[in-house]
Amino acid sequence: SEHRKTKKVSLETPVGCPAIARISFAAGTQSRSMDVKLLSIWPSPFAMSCAVALKDKGVQFEVIEEDLRNRSKLLLESSPVYKQVPVLIHNGKAVCESLVILEYIEETWPAGDDRPALLPKSPYERAVARFWAHYGNKTFLETGLKLMKTFGDEYEAARKQIIEQFLTLEEGMIEIGSEKPFFFGSQPCLPDIVLASFVSWYLTFETLGDIKFPDASVCPRMHAWLEAMRGLPNVNSSVPDPHKLLEQEKKMRQIFRKMAENSSSK
Repeated sequence: SEHRKTKKVSLETPVGCPAIARISFAAGTQSRSMDVKLLSIWPSPFAMSCAVALKDKGVQFEVIEEDLRNRSKLLLESSPVYKQVPVLIHNGKAVCESLVILEYIEETWPAGDDRPALLPKSPYERAVARFWAHYGNKTFLETGLKLMKTFGDEYEAARKQIIEQFLTLEEGMIEIGSEKPFFFGSQPCLPDIVLASFVSWYLTFETLGDIKFPDASVCPRMHAWLEAMRGLPNVNSSVPDPHKLLEQEKKMRQIFRKMAENSSSK
């Protein structure tokens, strides 16, 4: 149905709530435009990062929860190529793909007036931040999602790769050299925001992959980062409860299993 309920929520209320079709969020700082919508599905790690960035920037926005089994006319018109979420709609113009959306948010609501920067100041550090944001989005999170979607050799490969990639993130943070908890210091920036959903997805990746991520004795930097991310209100209000997410993704894995079985039987 195109007619969906609207509900005001506080900072503590997670965006990922399947019972709420539309959510209007207002942070302390007023945005340049009040006409901002985020098309999402509540488990999407990519939509979660966009919600965190908008909240960090103090942008008032409305979350429109989509059903990918019955895509709305708005989603199909806003994302005609991929027909996927997230989509940011600002003043009636759609921006697709989470990394592109995050860059758009940074350029549209630049740092200042109590708005943090999503990118470091120097050109080199900005390039490094973009590299790790891309790695987190296109490599680490995508590998984690394979633990829910794939089977057989591809699934076994993903189980191995996700651990290796966790170690790579540890090495990357050490190489950057920040002594503060986030990638580039005491404030989260682009790669932190891209990986914010891992706060919630950590349990699901471990459970569906039948794996254990290296502990703090092996990866102290990553675990310090996770602890710091868990302490951020804008992250906590943008990601679902880990156990709720796990139960949802267990169901999704069964759906993908049936699809794979049906496909192989043809």
